[in-house]
Amino acid sequence: MNDQGLTPEHAQRDLRAHDLERLVEEQIRAGVYEEGARLPTVRELAQRYHVNKNTAARAYQALERRGLIAMARGRGAFVRPPPDPGATWQQRIEQLIQEARQIGVSRPQLLDAMSHMIERIYGPEPPRVLFVECNRQDLESLGSELSAITGSPMELALLDDALRSAGALVRRYDLLVTTFQHLGQLRQATPADARSQVVGVHVLPTHDSLLELARLHVATFGLVCDTPSTIESLSHMIATYNPTATVLPTLIDDEAQLRQVIARADAIVVTRSCLARLSARAIAQPIVTVVFTIDQQSIDFLRRRLHDLSELRTGVAAP
Repeated sequence: MNDQGLTPEHAQRDLRAHDLERLVEEQIRAGVYEEGARLPTVRELAQRYHVNKNTAARAYQALERRGLIAMARGRGAFVRPPPDPGATWQQRIEQLIQEARQIGVSRPQLLDAMSHMIERIYGPEPPRVLFVECNRQDLESLGSELSAITGSPMELALLDDALRSAGALVRRYDLLVTTFQHLGQLRQATPADARSQVVGVHVLPTHDSLLELARLHVATFGLVCDTPSTIESLSHMIATYNPTATVLPTLIDDEAQLRQVIARADAIVVTRSCLARLSARAIAQPIVTVVFTIDQQSIDFLRRRLHDLSELRTGVAAP
């Protein structure tokens, strides 16, 4: 054996087997041999193409491995039904690898070449980003908004889950993104040397939500949220638009306080994350649903961070 693993004689024999394999494959695909048809025996194939029986056998064995033919002991070789179209690309890759091996390409050389080709065709792998939020509704809507705006796909995680596994998450993702309300909490749960990977975005009510609040003038507002920080920010906003009104805040999980707020309020302001649970009650008052969106400065900031990460991953300046 030489350094390439095969003697010249063996390399030539393998190449001839590969040529024969491709020839039979072309005949099958052209319809010379239809589905279920019996192929020549190994002896017949060897005689027809003036090769030895071992070469013919190796060609059939390769075709069988690829699922193109079936070999039955004592009966011969038969054309198998066409493979699932979805598996065709895998068969082509396998054929390419077989060809590379036969001409002496080493495993590291092949992996390196394929890696470069994949990056050239698909482009560099985008940064791995996880968006974290405390409730499912805002997690999905804000996460989808961020993905669309930045052009970077984002995976999603609820805050409680992220807090329990923050150390593992910063090893898996390049960036953890959350709202300002949860930024301090998530950073505290993250190892100190990885806290720069945790960034916050500012969310605020949409224009339509603010317009409904501004139009509504009542003496007493009920405010239903799922976090104290949201209560604080929305209470200030309601007071700004309605400085003489009274605001009665409550968390959606505080059943006793929630009943009192519903009984006393002239109108109810509720975040979208709490709307379904509130709607299950008989509410006679007007309801304003607050939907949040991400402000432009946060979007610009996040785009810059993603741009910088892309440069670090590729080693070249992004356009």
